[in-house]
Amino acid sequence: MRHYPNNSPKAIARILALGMLIDGVAEPEEYKLIEQDDILRALGIDSPLLDTVIREFYEDLELGQSMTRTLDQRLTAGDLSRVLEEVSHPFLQQTLLRGMMRIALANDELSAGEARLIREALIQWTSDNGVGGLPISGNHPRRRQSDRAGLPN
Repeated sequence: MRHYPNNSPKAIARILALGMLIDGVAEPEEYKLIEQDDILRALGIDSPLLDTVIREFYEDLELGQSMTRTLDQRLTAGDLSRVLEEVSHPFLQQTLLRGMMRIALANDELSAGEARLIREALIQWTSDNGVGGLPISGNHPRRRQSDRAGLPN
């Protein structure tokens, strides 16, 4: 999978595209949301950019050849971690997470793949100070300090 510069519009758009595609197909409601959402537009995301990133994503994962498995089934935890690591700025993480949740619920359903993506973003982007901060590797699950308080040593 290609690398995009950290915090770039393409890195952000790929995570949004992943949110749209992870359950198998991008719904018309999700495209409509992207076109109308001021938050996403403020991040430099628009339909032409999203279409370009979706095409590149399909090329990178060779999705055009076979769709016997959903994107959720194809992506490893390491794949998700690498994609999420490309967004490190706290404001972008917070805004992107809100956008991901809005896209996930655009059709009034939350698929297992959408839930997995949001969960991985929360794991990687959450610190004791909330969403945004230093990334936590997706391959090494960690608990916030406040969550560890009641656990035995």
